Amino acid sequence: MNRIIYIIIVLSLPLFTFSQINKDSKLSDTITLEKVFITATRTEINPIDIPASISIINKEQIESYPALNGDDLLRMIPGLNVDRDYGIFSKNSGITMRGLNSAQRTLVLLDGVPINKTDGGSIDWNRINPDNIDKIEILRGAGSSVYGGSAMSGVINIITHKPIKDLSGKFKAFYGSDNTSGGSIFLDGSKVKDEKGMYWSVNGFYRKGDGYIVAPDSTYNSYSAKTYLKQYNTGAKIGYQFNRNNNLELDYSYNDDKMGDGNKIIEEEGGYNRYITNFVRATYNGFTDGVKILANGFYQMEHYVRQNETIKKNTGKYTLYNTDAFRRDFGMWLNASKHITPNQNLTIGLDIKQGNVDSQDNYKTSTDILTNKGNMNFGALFAEHELSIFHDKIKIISGLRFDIAQFRDGSFTIDEPTGLTDFMTNYPTAFTNNTWTSISPKLAALYQFKPNCKVYVSYAKGFRAPILDDMCKNGNVTKGFKLANPQLSPENINNIEAGYVFNYKDKIIIENAFYYSIGNDFQYFVSNGDSVNTGGSTLKAVMKRENVGDARIYGTEVMITAKLNTHILLMASYAYQQTKIISYYSPSTDKNLTGKEIMGVPPHIFSANAEYRSKYLSFVITYNFRDKQWEDDDNIAFSQQRSTFDGRISFVYHNKYYISELVQDIFNSRFINSKGELSPGRFLMTSLIYKF
Repeated sequence: MNRIIYIIIVLSLPLFTFSQINKDSKLSDTITLEKVFITATRTEINPIDIPASISIINKEQIESYPALNGDDLLRMIPGLNVDRDYGIFSKNSGITMRGLNSAQRTLVLLDGVPINKTDGGSIDWNRINPDNIDKIEILRGAGSSVYGGSAMSGVINIITHKPIKDLSGKFKAFYGSDNTSGGSIFLDGSKVKDEKGMYWSVNGFYRKGDGYIVAPDSTYNSYSAKTYLKQYNTGAKIGYQFNRNNNLELDYSYNDDKMGDGNKIIEEEGGYNRYITNFVRATYNGFTDGVKILANGFYQMEHYVRQNETIKKNTGKYTLYNTDAFRRDFGMWLNASKHITPNQNLTIGLDIKQGNVDSQDNYKTSTDILTNKGNMNFGALFAEHELSIFHDKIKIISGLRFDIAQFRDGSFTIDEPTGLTDFMTNYPTAFTNNTWTSISPKLAALYQFKPNCKVYVSYAKGFRAPILDDMCKNGNVTKGFKLANPQLSPENINNIEAGYVFNYKDKIIIENAFYYSIGNDFQYFVSNGDSVNTGGSTLKAVMKRENVGDARIYGTEVMITAKLNTHILLMASYAYQQTKIISYYSPSTDKNLTGKEIMGVPPHIFSANAEYRSKYLSFVITYNFRDKQWEDDDNIAFSQQRSTFDGRISFVYHNKYYISELVQDIFNSRFINSKGELSPGRFLMTSLIYKF
């Protein structure tokens, strides 16, 4: 507690000083309210008219928040759990929502198109540069009636900047802890005159760092190495505005991330994970004869490369293998909206998507070659109806979506097996093509009892098709050795929610939601009772992902935003989530998890932000707390609570020159994760920025 008081006093001094010398540098007396929200219905709608729990992270928050990666920004949102154990040196980040402990149950969009991989279900958050983000929209609760699979717990839509000035730019250079350095550049321009013309933008980013040793003293050995990083990405956007209501936009980005895994034996770069991603999006927005049309085409290809080297403890035998995986996702999303009466709007849509994987594990110290392949096809039709009555005080939204998903051409083969992989031949996989269908309804209503104040209630169903990695790949996982299961079926969830938003003169906003969900056919790893030696020092349990459980999830979320004066903004959010497995019907084992809690779900999550902003100074300090959570399905071991303070202070000169100091984990509260590895602790970053 003394440390907390001390840091508040010290960091408050510059706030007091600058508040005295900048009395004429006032911000708005009210909280800036976003007027448009796209994600909930795929059409522009006023946020206050949405009968759901939503959040918006705006550009000012993005620029001032102590974030090093795009997912860091989500820590301020209630109900979101961000797992990034190694800070910027994490090979990836897991974002979960509302008690659903898997990243593939949350849909992530980039400018309205999906970027979740069909193979693994997650995304590479390291390729999302906060400097390129204009706004983030978050929709909590089942969103499958509009978006289909992967939207079981909600939707996150990352919206990038659209140029509006003739020419503008941003140059940034930074240096920080663990010899981390790099820079970024952003240039854009617009020739749109009289609502017609071209606009464009280009950007580039580079970051490298030596990293740190993740092995604690108890497990440190001569092979322990630093988790280095080498990242660069570039992108370009070009668009043409035909008139006020019609425009075409094309976007391309390239990203290359290489992350050391903290282990080095013989190879110069040691073990590492590398993600090379090409992404293309083409969007048409049009309005003709009273019909608003949105067409999105997208293509994403990720080339995943892994180098893994190990030494078996009991024999000293050295093993080296490389993974070479190509993951492709592409498709077209099309929807059209029309006001059929002044108070009724109808949206209909067609979604088509395909995802596939072609992956190979090639052993360099033996003859083994493992190959897995698979394809998923998705198609959907949906309709959503919006009705406003009683002078727009009551709004009712109903929706229905039909999805069809098809798994085909799955395979797993072993060429020239040795003792390292020969045991897998004892578990042959019978691959068959499978097709599933799902109907996802939604019904929601709100009452706006005062301007910018509402109460709402909703029901929605969500579902998620299996991922290719579970259906067509055998391999090591944290819990044991996983067998492919092409007979997996989709998960389903039914969600009931009620909430309210209270706005007091745009100075204090209170948002609160309560939800109750029942999940069916949830997927769990199930042991078949066997154990195998995969080359490590201990035997690993043989497991398979199966539809074996039903779950009950309920909780509440609250967020309070307060504008104290023209300089100071306070925010606090809290989420309580309780999970319970209400039935468990494993067909291959006597194990019973009925009554257990779902692993990886912290019951309590809390965050608080204090922000000061004036003409020459901006300052933010944040606090994030995550409760302990179970690390295993049997509820025997749990992770420790995590509590961190982060901060950022920026000085501005002539609205062009910026110097920024960012600190994550101010008090160096290091923890050991479920893999027995250390977090980075205190991390500092100094940035110099020039804008024009």
